[in-house]
Amino acid sequence: MMKTSMRRVAGFTLVELMIVVVIIAILAALAMNSYRRYILRGHRTDATRALQDLSAREENYYFSNNAYTNNLTKLGSGSDAAGIYFNLAIPSASSIGYTVEADATGAQMQDAACLGFQLTREGLQIVSNGTGSVATCWQGQ
Repeated sequence: MMKTSMRRVAGFTLVELMIVVVIIAILAALAMNSYRRYILRGHRTDATRALQDLSAREENYYFSNNAYTNNLTKLGSGSDAAGIYFNLAIPSASSIGYTVEADATGAQMQDAACLGFQLTREGLQIVSNGTGSVATCWQGQ
């Protein structure tokens, strides 16, 4: 008498495999969004650092010329000193003060809260374009 037994084959069903793939996709989407926000905040730091450097260059220029300048070249800088995600400019300069600014470009435009920064001779930090506050944009909180 021949005994036939049906053995159950161990493995995963297609439904179980698809559930795992969906879970991994959701986790990856969350991680990418968080990483993107982290990168945008890093670019903000580059912009604010460049504005502070430009402010120091303005003070050095004033020491030698008794006036501030709106010419980046005279300060030994360029509009790309903050990297490719911000353009630097000096919208106003006179014998008594200046304002330096950084405006977002390219992929940084996704950061709607902090699209523009300004720094004045008095050290006043301004968010010139966007919905964010000085604490959020300048200090990265």
